[in-house]
Amino acid sequence: MEHVALYRLYRPMNFDEIVEQEHAVSALRQSVISGKIGHAYLFCGTRGTGKTSIAKVFSRAINCLHPVNGNPCNECEICRGVIDGSLLDVIEMDAASNNSVDNIRRICDEVMFMPAKAKYKVYIIDEVHMLSTGAFNALLKTLEEPPAHAVFLLATTEPHRIPATILSRCQRYDFRRISNESIVKRLSHIAEKQNIAIESDALSAIATIGDGALRDSVSLLDQVSTTSNGKTITRDDILRITGIVDEAFLNRFATAILEGRAADLLPLCRELFMDGRDLIRFTLDLTQYFRNILVTQVSSNPQSLIESTSAAIAAMKALGQRTDSTVILFFISRLSDLVNELKWSPSPRTSFEITMLRLASRGNKIAPPIIPPVAGTPAPAPAPASVKVEEPAKVEAPIPASVKIEVPAKEEPAKEEVPAPPQIEVSFKVTPPPTLEDVSLPPPPLDPEPLKAESKPASVEIPVIPEIPEIPMPSDADIPAPSDEDMPPLPEEIDIPTAEELAHTKPTSPNLHKAFASEHVSEGQTTNLAKATRQPEVRVPQMPRDILREDGESAPKAEPAPVSNVKQVIRHSGGDEFSSARTEFLEYLKKDYTFEYMYMCDSKIFWKDQNVWCIMPDSFAQSIDDIRKNPLILTQLLKICQKYEPSLINVHVSTQQEYDSHPTSEGTETSAPEAPSQPDWVKAVTKVSEENGIPLTHVKDM
Repeated sequence: MEHVALYRLYRPMNFDEIVEQEHAVSALRQSVISGKIGHAYLFCGTRGTGKTSIAKVFSRAINCLHPVNGNPCNECEICRGVIDGSLLDVIEMDAASNNSVDNIRRICDEVMFMPAKAKYKVYIIDEVHMLSTGAFNALLKTLEEPPAHAVFLLATTEPHRIPATILSRCQRYDFRRISNESIVKRLSHIAEKQNIAIESDALSAIATIGDGALRDSVSLLDQVSTTSNGKTITRDDILRITGIVDEAFLNRFATAILEGRAADLLPLCRELFMDGRDLIRFTLDLTQYFRNILVTQVSSNPQSLIESTSAAIAAMKALGQRTDSTVILFFISRLSDLVNELKWSPSPRTSFEITMLRLASRGNKIAPPIIPPVAGTPAPAPAPASVKVEEPAKVEAPIPASVKIEVPAKEEPAKEEVPAPPQIEVSFKVTPPPTLEDVSLPPPPLDPEPLKAESKPASVEIPVIPEIPEIPMPSDADIPAPSDEDMPPLPEEIDIPTAEELAHTKPTSPNLHKAFASEHVSEGQTTNLAKATRQPEVRVPQMPRDILREDGESAPKAEPAPVSNVKQVIRHSGGDEFSSARTEFLEYLKKDYTFEYMYMCDSKIFWKDQNVWCIMPDSFAQSIDDIRKNPLILTQLLKICQKYEPSLINVHVSTQQEYDSHPTSEGTETSAPEAPSQPDWVKAVTKVSEENGIPLTHVKDM
């Protein structure tokens, strides 16, 4: 006897056998009972959820001669004709292979004829989203105004690809994914009918792999039943056939990544490759495992959100208590990017191992689990010394008329040798916060000679200043206006010194001395960069020799352009700081970020205009995005550079080519305002200097 696939053999024959989808089943059953049949229905949802099965049941139910509670009897002539395909009034078409305009036009021409035996002529169009635009347009008018005997049943997994004009003319039913409990129940029924020995854990594994699609789960059960050779099917058999790693291996792999044990990851990767596992599928499974760990951290009832055993969920919860959600979210994001990278990588194994090692080398690592002490081990160290704190009573004293301050002489405390008893008891005396009476005022300046002679503490009496009575201020009306008689007489002669006399005089005010000084005398004090780099401005006429040289005389060699003194000072003072910051930053990377250190060991670090620039070679352009997305590295680089320049606020990581093209980098040409018009002889001198490379600095502003 020819073998029939289990999903075809156990396809539902009535509405009662449909697994879940109660919203669609109840609506269609009621329409059959009431006789109110629509002209177009759209069934959409993921694969294996029962769209085509419910369409076939509905096509038999509306034409059945003896329906029972809305279900087809499957015994009458019409039902048997639909089941074996001999009835021409129910037509099933695959739109994936019949998607042209001619196929739809043939349907539109045939739909006008009355059905041969059945009451309704039913057209089941599967994967209707595969129809072309012209085919949809050809079906549109017929679908809008079909004959009374025509019913269209459309099924699709991608309803967003169907035009809105088609959607608005159909009754739409969305099919949901089937729960694992319902799938396990259906698989157990099929296994019992087919005499298949299988464990309950294996059925749960099949339901989990099916991901809500009943047809996929039944197909997997059919596959493992043909390879079991009469033995009981276990969970390991399911995982071996499907190429999926069990959760124990996932737990070991995730623990090695979180604990930062890079040396243990390579043997695990080799074990994964030798078993023939699919790297993309394993990456997705590892991402799902980290997602489950995150669920155990944020949910109080993770059993309802994770499809796994109780022991596996307990292991996830224990691992989630040793890390935080930020690290888990970073791993999920990086593994999602790895899936796309593995699809186009020339060496998937190398890309997979490098990514796993990079994840393990992150700075956020968890500590290894604490192993409880074994019986018979020596006792732990004694408890630390107990501390007794004695707080003195607070004494309130009245404020005296005068405050006496004594400055005690400096005395070194005597050294005492205290033997180490088995348990030391130390008493500390805690002094309360100082009050106004305890504030010690600084003593007045004293003669140093008596202080040297006397070693006794000095006492100073500070009298208390009495309160000054308030003096009433007179108003403006009470103050008489001054007169000439009240003004004091001026002296007849005033001796006013001249500038020369003030120049040779040593006045008390240094600013007045500088104002009348005839020569500038350097005081040997540099207070800012302007004084350090200031040179006397001497206007020296420099006429280019090109204008005055005779015919045949060769042009002199261009001298190098002068370098600003300010730039020399900045370069001299900043070179060591740049080198020190770069060395400290590379030491930080070498300690916590091994792979980032490999990429950034040849980089240059400097700063200007409150910006830190990390310039990497152009060959590492692909790795710059990963460094830019790591806020820990950028923050640490800014902290290191701020030790040398506190005004820095921004960090930029770029290649040499990107930095050269940056609008703020040195050497980039920027648009300057148009220079004012100059005399002709100035233009001639400027032209000669530009052609011969002669620096010209004294005629630009003329």
